[in-house]
Amino acid sequence: MMFKKLLTFIMLIFIILGLGIGIYFSFHSNEKNSAKMSKIDTVLEDVQTKQVGVEEFFTYGKAFNFSGVLSGISKDNFESVKLYLTNGDGFEKTYPLLGTFEEGNLVVTTTEQINQGCILDDLGKGEYVVLIRLKLNNSVNPKYYSLRNQSSFGKIEYYTITKENQNKKVEIDFQNKILKEQNFSYLSVNVTEAQMPENVYDIVLDSGHGGKDIGEKSGSDTEADIALAISMLLKDRLEVNGLKVKLTRDDINSADYTSTNMYDANGRITTACSSKAKLMLSFHLNNGNSGLKGLEVYSPCKSNLDFAQNMANKIVTYTDLEFSNNNSFKKGEGVYVRNFTQSVMNEYINTANKKGYAPYNITLDTPYLYTIREVGGIATNAYVDGRNKSYAANQYWNSNQGIECYQIEMGYIKNDLEIIKTQMEQMVTAISEAVMESL
Repeated sequence: MMFKKLLTFIMLIFIILGLGIGIYFSFHSNEKNSAKMSKIDTVLEDVQTKQVGVEEFFTYGKAFNFSGVLSGISKDNFESVKLYLTNGDGFEKTYPLLGTFEEGNLVVTTTEQINQGCILDDLGKGEYVVLIRLKLNNSVNPKYYSLRNQSSFGKIEYYTITKENQNKKVEIDFQNKILKEQNFSYLSVNVTEAQMPENVYDIVLDSGHGGKDIGEKSGSDTEADIALAISMLLKDRLEVNGLKVKLTRDDINSADYTSTNMYDANGRITTACSSKAKLMLSFHLNNGNSGLKGLEVYSPCKSNLDFAQNMANKIVTYTDLEFSNNNSFKKGEGVYVRNFTQSVMNEYINTANKKGYAPYNITLDTPYLYTIREVGGIATNAYVDGRNKSYAANQYWNSNQGIECYQIEMGYIKNDLEIIKTQMEQMVTAISEAVMESL
């Protein structure tokens, strides 16, 4: 009898010890999980239940931008709105936002300049949460709102410009978390050290025309050959500076090119977009009629023009080229922005009606030059989706990862040809310097 009681007592002790050990490890396991998630949890604990519905988000060049809607905000009570980026562990950064009111809703946009916004290459390693910080007149402290995706776009995978043979991978995606019995959607930006994949590039150089499409011609000199020559020289120079460079064409792959195959599987636009480059320079020559001459750098609309102006300045400093005397679409000395005009839009609508396809959604903010427009995706209102059977569909027309593109009209072939041919090295030096200063 005594033995049974002792055995029962010993078993009870083991049970208590087992329960204690289980509770101990369970507590410490939860403590570890809590520590692991506490940074994001701490950030999300302070957000409002109401969320900002993101209607569009994209990268353009090195910049991340988005637009969204926050309902139920009084215009009379509104003071300011900012983009708030934090890792929940001491790092905080704010960016200005544009706030407008439409039908009682606050519409927020990162910037009117698509190559500005949040510059991804500036972010260090770690995970960041993107919030909206709203200040109202009747509140001392700002309110924070998380973001939910109500667009048709998904995760963005971005690689930073190569520096000292190193890159970072930036993953931009919407996440969900249950916190305080609430389901929170939030935008996460995760930055890690990563080797750039073989098929991803820093810069893409586009030689206009090619193959059967020679472009402009003067004697035996063609626009296509000159554009290719400077692209190949510039590629070598930029690679010496450590950048990974892709050509849209060379003297091997361009024999079958035509004036309408740029969106084919191996076409110039498709090659450019598939490179996931951050910057594209497209080289061309103008005709030279009507006494026109000089350099013209065409830029994306709704963008900061500093890089274009710096590049134009350097080219005319390093060479004998002058700024163009063409005043159409001019925004600065040698810098131009050409969008669709109403008359050209009407022509496109008439063409669509005659050929039996729905007209493209072209606006006065749509870049006219396809090299700029079609590599920028939704940021530049790319539209070639296959309805016009004269061209293949640009499979990247609706992409939310756009390449920042500039078309360099090096001069007018009838008036500037000798300068361009004899001072190509100087032009390459000027452009490479401008590129490196912009990175």
